[in-house]
Amino acid sequence: MAWSVWSVDTVTGGDRQRLPNPASFSWGRVLNAGGSGSAVFMLRDSVFSRLNPRTVLREKSRTLVLDWDGVVVYAGAIDRAVYDQPSGRLTVAHSDIWTTLSGRLALDHREAVSKLVNQVFVSKSSGTVAKKMVELAMQGLAGMNIALPITLPADVAGSISRTYYGYHSEWLRDVLQNLMDEDGGTDIDFQPRWVGSNLNWLMRTGSLSSGSYEWHVGAELSGVLDLSHTTDAMNVATSAHANGEGSGVDKLARSTRNLSPTYPFADRMSTFATETSADALSRYALGELNAYSTPTEQWAFSILASGTPKVSDLLLGGTAKTWMQDDPWLTEKSYTNRIIGFSGDLSETVKLQFQ
Repeated sequence: MAWSVWSVDTVTGGDRQRLPNPASFSWGRVLNAGGSGSAVFMLRDSVFSRLNPRTVLREKSRTLVLDWDGVVVYAGAIDRAVYDQPSGRLTVAHSDIWTTLSGRLALDHREAVSKLVNQVFVSKSSGTVAKKMVELAMQGLAGMNIALPITLPADVAGSISRTYYGYHSEWLRDVLQNLMDEDGGTDIDFQPRWVGSNLNWLMRTGSLSSGSYEWHVGAELSGVLDLSHTTDAMNVATSAHANGEGSGVDKLARSTRNLSPTYPFADRMSTFATETSADALSRYALGELNAYSTPTEQWAFSILASGTPKVSDLLLGGTAKTWMQDDPWLTEKSYTNRIIGFSGDLSETVKLQFQ
């Protein structure tokens, strides 16, 4: 059981080329956000004699893929390359498809004047609106190199009605962030995988909970290393305000508050400068209050990539049950959380994060 590193075409996911294992390779995946890392390749490695480094390690055009026994764990397009000629060492920074999508506007690029075209959604789920906006960002005129190897989920009905006005020229990353943050908002994960010999990103939306895992801390051969638990109350709020489009007394705004808080009163305010829907602002405010009404708890520990479960079994959003015994701080018998991230390098150790 071991890691393998590949290079593929970023736009098509094809032209798979096996690379010699780099001197180092850091990586990370995060639920509802992008992951990234870096890698160091020694270009005078004899294996590179059959490859053209300037082709297989070309910035943006190529994506590095890391798999464990044939199952993709991480993939990231090359963003930056620094070459040290005396040693033949090439250091690259890479990031996953969130970065690629973040550089796109939520506009219809097929239109001559895209700012005049609006996107209207009625009775959809937040996940479906997110899917539709990602789909929009991959459509353009022939030759634009705009398509990406993303498999989109099916549409799901819901309670959201939303209009995105072309003249607002919103970034796709901001649209997706708002859809994740609002009350009842969607999770989003772009799961990298092999489809045949091509890289493909499976877009997962909704309340992601697939995957169930258990670890017994302190048990013999538990495989749990370096557990830590952090509680952060710096951003706790008991009142949330969402401001939309407009100025002065005409500014659209909505707020909500906890009328029986267990923490001292504190406000939280967010601005959505292009939002014209009072309903959307109410959802944003309630989403903020729900997210920050209590201190954030974050767990972290490391496991072995070849353990049980294996690193290739992990799904972001999956349910993680951690069993404790005789601990002075973590006094419950068991705790149930969600996997919100995992990261590592080319070693056997993989670090998990839970909330």
